Amino acid sequence: MQLPPIEAIERACLTAVPAERVAYDGSAIIRAGAGPGGSGRANSACWLDPEDEADLPARVARIEAWYARLERPAKLRITPLAPPALDRLLAHRGFSRSVDTVVMLGALDGLPLPDGETTMAEAPDEAWLEVREAGSGANAARMAEKRATPSLLMVPGAWISVEEEGRVAAVAFAAAVGPIAILGDVTTMPAFRGRGLGRRACVAALGWARSEGARWGALQVEADNDAALSLYRRLGFRESYRYVYREAG
Repeated sequence: MQLPPIEAIERACLTAVPAERVAYDGSAIIRAGAGPGGSGRANSACWLDPEDEADLPARVARIEAWYARLERPAKLRITPLAPPALDRLLAHRGFSRSVDTVVMLGALDGLPLPDGETTMAEAPDEAWLEVREAGSGANAARMAEKRATPSLLMVPGAWISVEEEGRVAAVAFAAAVGPIAILGDVTTMPAFRGRGLGRRACVAALGWARSEGARWGALQVEADNDAALSLYRRLGFRESYRYVYREAG
């Protein structure tokens, strides 16, 4: 199978992480969700065309003003689709740089078989949200976005729960965006880690997406998260590209 292009992966990821406010400036998409502490993808601007480099200083100034009206610092996501001059401009303007985030891609045809029971829902219940919050340390803004996702999502989505010892111990989320499935929110409660529950949630989420017609799975993980990288590699995922955030001081 031919690998999907980066633009298709980016568009699928943006669709799977909806934002309440969206504006456009050429190929640049400016988004805002619950605010500082929320999802980086839902609270940042990104370019979808590396050739779209006209008037970058003026456009960055407009983006800064757009976020200033929302009383938050401007954040831009630098992917391979950003004009090369954009990152240099932001560095010159004093925008801080995050650690790398790795976007991984895997063919769903080679997905492992399920290895245990899971529960799938069309929206997250309180038990799912509790694991996501406690297991990942997500703040109030991030959790507000998780609660709002079902009402904003315009594609099929599934919230997966794995029970252990009578309670929900691991969760995951998947969205089926045409041929590309986006996997996210993979979280295991600390007391239940090391039992393969996160893997089980991933396999169930991706299996559901395959039943929805997706042929590829994509996910994002910070480059220094060795445990997550190891899990996804064992599931057949490989690095496709990386991105960083630049944030105004």
